[in-house]
Amino acid sequence: MPCVGKSARRRTGRARVALVAVGLAAITALAILLGIYWGLNHLIGLRSGPPIAAWKPFVGELSSVLVILALSPFIVRVEQRFRLDARPRSRIVVAHAVAAIAFSAVHTTSMVILRKIVYALAGDSYDFGNVFVGWFYELQKDVITYLTILLIVFAVREFRERRSGELRAAQLAAQLSDARLRHLTAQVDPHFLFNALNAISNRMREDVDAADRMISHLGDLLRAAYATDQQLLVPLHSELEWLRGYAAMMAERFRGQLSFELQVDPGLDDIKVPRLLLQPLVENAFRHGLAEGRGCLWVSVRRAHDRLCCTISDDGVGLPDAPLGRGTGLSNVSRRLQLLFPHDHELTLAAREPRGTVVTVAFPISE
Repeated sequence: MPCVGKSARRRTGRARVALVAVGLAAITALAILLGIYWGLNHLIGLRSGPPIAAWKPFVGELSSVLVILALSPFIVRVEQRFRLDARPRSRIVVAHAVAAIAFSAVHTTSMVILRKIVYALAGDSYDFGNVFVGWFYELQKDVITYLTILLIVFAVREFRERRSGELRAAQLAAQLSDARLRHLTAQVDPHFLFNALNAISNRMREDVDAADRMISHLGDLLRAAYATDQQLLVPLHSELEWLRGYAAMMAERFRGQLSFELQVDPGLDDIKVPRLLLQPLVENAFRHGLAEGRGCLWVSVRRAHDRLCCTISDDGVGLPDAPLGRGTGLSNVSRRLQLLFPHDHELTLAAREPRGTVVTVAFPISE
């Protein structure tokens, strides 16, 4: 494993170096093209004056651009050391003023040296003219150049920091949502376990064999739960197996009094659904709609275009006249749907004719 880690780090390092090299090559090419463009414009501007060798304007502009390119890292370092948004402001202004003067002095000196070398190689001589006038002329242009590069460096750094902050915020939000989802999913298990054990305890006094079958069903359900306890989304067939086991256990408790029917459209077995989404809704139907242990419960799962629609209906007591408060099961399902499918899901309760309740859940299909 250590060797694999070192190899991966070497590959990452080489890729980073290659990326930097490509970036530098691209920037250099752009600088050269800019120098050629300015040289061409300079040459065109001299067309009405005395004749001049065509290569001289290009040498003048390219020498300036290449020196500025070479000095750009200096501006980056100065901005990192004296950030524009730092305080006190006076210290930052003084630091960049000194840096701009130093930038201009090095730029002008290097540019003149390059021009003298090229001119000498071409058998000519370069005359900079009056040193003080020439230096002042270059200084006022270099200050503008320095400020332009400085603002670009500042803007790029701010963009990167803001983008990095947004990515960190998105990662934290995703982690928080994931943690909340896992917490909400885990809430279902002890709630269900308590009800199951209570049902087994009641059945034990009446029919030991039935209680034994219920314990077996409960074992299968717990095994399935622990097999997927790290998954927020599971295949539909896994969720339905859990649901059938739960319904079978409830049927054992109220033998001959409860009817459970499950209808599923073909081809939906591998569709991903939130784990333990239907069980608390079915449990609610058993505990409230069919509280006396008598009646029918229907579960329908069908596909409607790109959405999965699940309907849980019963012929029990129906909705009360007073506004219905959402208990642990419904609120849990509602919050998980909101986290998984924000503003793109449905959870409704309605009266069933002639009696009973219908709960409908719908959300986008995830293959």
